[in-house]
Amino acid sequence: MLKMILKDLRISPLRSVLTSISMLVGIIAMIASFLVGTLGSGYLVAVNAQIYGWAPTYSFSVAGSCFEDSSKLEDLFLSLERVEDHTAITFSMREDVRFAPVTSISSLQNLDMAVYKELFPVDVVFTTSPYNQIYNLPMSSGEWLNGSGSNYSLEIVINKAAKSYFNAPYAVGNVGSSLALTPFHIIGIVNDGRDVATVYIDAYSVAQYVPTMWQVQNATIYWNSTHGLTTEQIYSALSDCIADTVGGELEYSGRSDVGNTYDSVLSMLQIGLLVTSFLLLFVSILGQINIGLSSLEQRTHELLIRRAIGASRSNIVLLVLGSQLILSAFVCVASILISILLVQGIGMYLPADSPVPSPDYPILVAIISVVASVATALLGGLLPALKAAKLEPALALR
Repeated sequence: MLKMILKDLRISPLRSVLTSISMLVGIIAMIASFLVGTLGSGYLVAVNAQIYGWAPTYSFSVAGSCFEDSSKLEDLFLSLERVEDHTAITFSMREDVRFAPVTSISSLQNLDMAVYKELFPVDVVFTTSPYNQIYNLPMSSGEWLNGSGSNYSLEIVINKAAKSYFNAPYAVGNVGSSLALTPFHIIGIVNDGRDVATVYIDAYSVAQYVPTMWQVQNATIYWNSTHGLTTEQIYSALSDCIADTVGGELEYSGRSDVGNTYDSVLSMLQIGLLVTSFLLLFVSILGQINIGLSSLEQRTHELLIRRAIGASRSNIVLLVLGSQLILSAFVCVASILISILLVQGIGMYLPADSPVPSPDYPILVAIISVVASVATALLGGLLPALKAAKLEPALALR
């Protein structure tokens, strides 16, 4: 029977090619639809995490605290580090901070007034090293803040928008109208999704080594809940932490994923892609039925002769369906190989600092697609097979 099926496939190569293309398009379309949904969802989640933090991220404002007391401030940082969830704190200063690039630390000894003219305002984020665990901040180059300062050089990270300003490995910082310049070592460039030039500074290092720059007005604590804590539980924990360290007033500001708009967009996207996949599958079935019926009209005399020489109805059904299943097997192998190359190509196309991670190959979807291909082959060949089985051998004598 297998030899007969393979021989049957060679009788009409054009029909076999068209049927194969129909099934191939169906499988690739299903895998591609899932990838589009995954990448689309991943993109929305990644962009949202760049701006608002990984959901759910809660924010709390802190005012009236004694941030100038280095020992109390260190206790605050240690308390936040002991939290099992991801926590970070940012500080707002009373005066603006400006920066200018310099080629080396040694050149600071010969600075003149021209350097002060090169100072330009940027958005400065005084924060702690876990900040990149709250927000999605892939590195374009270098490394993120490690949370430890040094006596000879402070460390900063700049975003991609600030890269054109900082064309040197070092920078000097200046607070307000002060003539004192502080050297910083630029250790990395981060993709934070912002169009405004931004500098990220380790707050603890500045508080320890640059007291003239450490003029805190207020602070904001970010808490990314990974253990399912409620707002009340988080607020209570932070209130105790603030009261035991720097003191002050704690106020809840909100969370990053409030509202249903974001979830509804993802739901509509997934539903739309699911409907598209089913439509593609349905069109593939119709195409195979059409090809099968057209082929049946051309092969009627051949099938009648086979019935006349002893072929049973089940043999005719197996002959027609078998060719569809053999084609489906070859198409499944080809589609899996093509889809693997497609997924690998997407990963290679994404830049190193892309907020969207490289997609993993959807093994479960591939299995579902293969099953759908076999089901499509059966459904597409069932009607022509049943119609062929009903042919009467006596018609071969006409």
